[in-house]
Order: sequence, then structure tokens, then C-alpha cells
Amino acid sequence: MDPRVKDIIKYGVAFAVLLLAFFGGTYILRGALGTEYPMMVVVSQSMVPTLGVGDYIIVAKIPNTNQITAASPPEGEIIVFLKPGTTDEYIVHRAIRMINSNGVVSYVTKGDNNAFPDGTPVSASNVMGKVIGHIPIIGYFSLFIKTLRGFGLVIGFMALAFFIDYILAAKKPAVGKFPLLSLAPLLVAPIIVASYWFIPSKAQVDSGSTHLALDSLSIAVWYIACLIVPIAFNDDDTGVMIWLYHLVLVMVPIACDVTWWTNNITPSQWWYSTGSTVPINWFLMQEQPAFDVVFNSILRSLLPGAVIFVVVLYAKRKGWEPFDSWMRKLRGAPPKQPKEEPLSVAPAALEASKDSEAEPTPVQSEKPAPDNAQGL
Repeated sequence: MDPRVKDIIKYGVAFAVLLLAFFGGTYILRGALGTEYPMMVVVSQSMVPTLGVGDYIIVAKIPNTNQITAASPPEGEIIVFLKPGTTDEYIVHRAIRMINSNGVVSYVTKGDNNAFPDGTPVSASNVMGKVIGHIPIIGYFSLFIKTLRGFGLVIGFMALAFFIDYILAAKKPAVGKFPLLSLAPLLVAPIIVASYWFIPSKAQVDSGSTHLALDSLSIAVWYIACLIVPIAFNDDDTGVMIWLYHLVLVMVPIACDVTWWTNNITPSQWWYSTGSTVPINWFLMQEQPAFDVVFNSILRSLLPGAVIFVVVLYAKRKGWEPFDSWMRKLRGAPPKQPKEEPLSVAPAALEASKDSEAEPTPVQSEKPAPDNAQGL
């Protein structure tokens, strides 16, 4: 079988396993947490700073929706519910007061970032569950691929990774050893995302510059990773796949987050749908004009890194300088030895050689032996 066909099969299987893990994990969580949508994504700023825009939220079933703790922050429970009068508009707000009218329980809810409570109390029967945890900003990925252009961009990046061997020059055997420190630039963005659990959320609200600065730092270091990864890995295929997953699952959410802090456009303004949270699914949604600004901003953030990665990988395979020297230094390989050139012959010597070949060598004829005989 053609090695390139094997690579495509390998990539396809890896992607299929990823999808299986995603959907399988969702079904497992449904059974464990007892809710139809165990993971949802925050799409508005109504719960900032408690829940950030783009956060995954983990939703668990409430055994008795008539016994929800309703109080001012932080004691009141954060609940997910269907907005009164709708069938598909989900809200994640805090229950701040219980109303018991002739045995019928409802709750007054309010977003932590909203000035006033919600206008209509929520019936206990409309409550889907309560929030028991969250993962900062990574939920942007699920939101981005719910748009047609976002889905298309991710598919484009995947196609580039899968067929890159058909585009670039042939791979060459690796020299030296893989440097573990080359992974450091890829770890910066995940560490910064994890830090959003611990950085005081109030500071993020009062000064978005802190959050924006960290997002911008993540993107800048990712550009460095796009320069290092192609020349660091022993196997180009492994480097390409790690770069792809890092790009799609980490850098796309960070680029989306940048648009929120710079343009104040939340995902609730990306499409013609309302609510403060949405379930995780693969249904494409109709985009609003505001998404044009978001998409262009994401392109400006991510395309330069993709171009750097492809150019460096191509230069490495072609053996161009200074990329070849950088690769050898990074991997601890000896410098490339210059090719031996044939010895040059001086022009005068060359002419003399030609003349000697042209002149025939004289042949000496034998002289007749002297006649010593005497006549009688």
C-alpha cells in the first residue's frame, strides 16, 4: 500500500477515535449526571465574573427542583432552565429567591453581571439542572464550529494537515534527537487557559486588559511554536497532528476570546438565536453580520501561524538555510558537511596536457648492423 494512503487512513482513524470519544463521553455524562445536556457553553456575559463567556459548564440533575437553594451570590445555586414561554432557549442564571404560591414553586433568577432580576419567575418544572463546574473558554470551539464559516475553516485546517505530504516536498530522515524543551511553547496556551480558574474574575471584569494580555501572549508564543515544531519532531506526521489539535482545540478558542475582549461581541451575537447558554451539538446556525467581525479577527490571529508552520516545514524538507542549521542545533546534530568538489586543473596544465596528447610519439627505427666481413 502507498505510504501516503496509509497516512491518510491513520489520520482518519485518529479523527474518528476523537469523535467517538467526544460523543461517547457525552452519553456517559448523560447517564452519570442525569441531564439531557450535561455540558453546555456560556454564550453571554450575564454571569461574568462567576462564569466567563465561552466557558464549558457541567450541568447535573437536581433531585428535587422544589428545594433549590435560592439566595444572593455566592450562596444561591446557579441553575440552567428553559426561558418561560420558549421550548429551546436555555438560560444559566442564579436562583436568588423562591416563590411558593399554593404549593407551586418558582424561582426569581438573576445573572451575576445583570443589574436587575429576570422579569418572569421560573417554574420548578422548567429547571434542567444546576451548574457543578466549568472549564474556562474552551467551549468556544463548540460554538465556532456551529457556524458555517467556522466549520469550514476547521475542515480546511484538517485537510491541510491530512494532505500536506502531497503539497510539500518529500520527507527526509531525521537527524539528532527530539528535544523535549521544544514542547514548551505548546504548553503556554493551556497553562494560561488553566490560570483563568485562579486569576480573580473580578479583576478580569474591571480590567479586560489583563485577560486580553494573556490571550495575546498565548498567540504570540504559539507563533514561536509554529516555527519550532516543524524542525523539532522526529516524525513530521506526529508534529503536524499535534500542531493541528493544539490549533483547533486551544488556539481557536483563544482567538475567539480575543474578539470578545477587543470588540465586545459575545457568541450570543454570532447567530440568530437567543439565550445565555447553548447545548453542545453539531447543528449549524444562521450567522449574524456581527460574526463577520469575529471571523476576520480570528483569521488575522491564526493564519500567520499556519503560514509560518507550512513554510518552515517546506524549508526543512528542502534543506534550506538557515532552517537546516537551526534544526541541527535544536536536535543536537552535527553541522551539515559541505559536498566535496572535484579538484580543478589549472588552465596552463590543461593546455599542456592537450598538446602532449596531440603530438605523436616518434618511433625509433633500427639501424642495420655494420658489415665487418672482408673480401678475399
